[in-house]
Amino acid sequence: MSIEKDLEKILRTVIKTGKYILGVKEVSKSIKGSKIIIYSSFLSKDKVLEIVNACKSLSIPFIEFKGTSVELGRVCGKPFPISAIAIKSPGDADLSPLIK
Repeated sequence: MSIEKDLEKILRTVIKTGKYILGVKEVSKSIKGSKIIIYSSFLSKDKVLEIVNACKSLSIPFIEFKGTSVELGRVCGKPFPISAIAIKSPGDADLSPLIK
């Protein structure tokens, strides 16, 4: 199974059963304590750097979603664009395929 399919399945499960934070501003404020950060590849370079540097300093894994914010929103089952998502609690989802 590809990482994209794993990611979609895991995100859908997290949205249903876990705790998460949506949006670049909110994610930037609450990186600490997150299990993993996922951001859209269409995010501006400075925002990506800000998130990546914060994740590295706190040893939190991060993944670039290879798609637009609209596609990330669709994968999460939301009718609006999502630039970034911080997973706080995975719920019934298994994050191990993403954290390698």
